[in-house]
Amino acid sequence: MPQQRRTDRRAIVAASIEVLDERGLDGLSLHAVAARLGVRQPALYHHFRDKQEVLAAVAAEVLDRWHTERLPEPGEGWRDFLDRNAHSLRRAMLAVRDGARLLATAGPRGPALDHAIAQVTFLEGHGFSGTDAVLAFIAVSRYTIGATLEQQASRDGSAILWPPDPSPEAAHLAQIAEAVATLGPDHEFTTGLTALLNGLHPS
Repeated sequence: MPQQRRTDRRAIVAASIEVLDERGLDGLSLHAVAARLGVRQPALYHHFRDKQEVLAAVAAEVLDRWHTERLPEPGEGWRDFLDRNAHSLRRAMLAVRDGARLLATAGPRGPALDHAIAQVTFLEGHGFSGTDAVLAFIAVSRYTIGATLEQQASRDGSAILWPPDPSPEAAHLAQIAEAVATLGPDHEFTTGLTALLNGLHPS
């Protein structure tokens, strides 16, 4: 058994992230976390009620550590802020194994209150209604989580695959798919995000 480590909420969350990176979300169990800390599993229940509460704390920690660009900057345009915020969220999810699944299943349903106030107020200042501001953030965050989830779950990288077909049309399509795969997931994500942002506009 590993040497016993300090056991408090912060240590449990840190150990959970280590186990997550090694085993993935499906392999993240309280038994494995306790073993990593060198304690028995019941010791974890002094700090967390159940696994779901641990996962929620891990998701919050991932956001705190790596989603570092959540607030607008003075003089920034609304498109630039939404773009920067989305890339920051994606980096946070990619920082850990199965990060998108973790946030989709256990992450907070919305930003912290102070962040939400700042974000909505910022978009309102650029001509969005309050409702449209919230809907814009929902659209961007759901696209970002969904795109990252698909990337992390992909068995074949970013390649688009079809059954073999000898037709010239199929060969042409295969060349296009190879070109798209060569551009990589970062380019693919940015292209989709740009299209989404271009479809948003103040009221």
